Amino acid sequence: MQPFREKYTPKTVTPLPLPLVSNPQIALALATLPFLAFLIMGRTLTYWLMQFGMASEEIFRGIQLPVLDADPHRPL
Repeated sequence: MQPFREKYTPKTVTPLPLPLVSNPQIALALATLPFLAFLIMGRTLTYWLMQFGMASEEIFRGIQLPVLDADPHRPL
């Protein structure tokens, strides 16, 4: 246990390897744009897949398919 009146010595901060992101605010600003783009692309892809699913349901719905004749020798 440390004594109560011991002097506080701040720990040294190691610099980041890239000089461009030495400021955390700049790193956050640079990371925000790709994150927002990922979210927008995800929502757009989800919307397109849902529309594709609904369109394929309409194509394969039984109402629009032709009626197949079970006996091909019987005249219409």
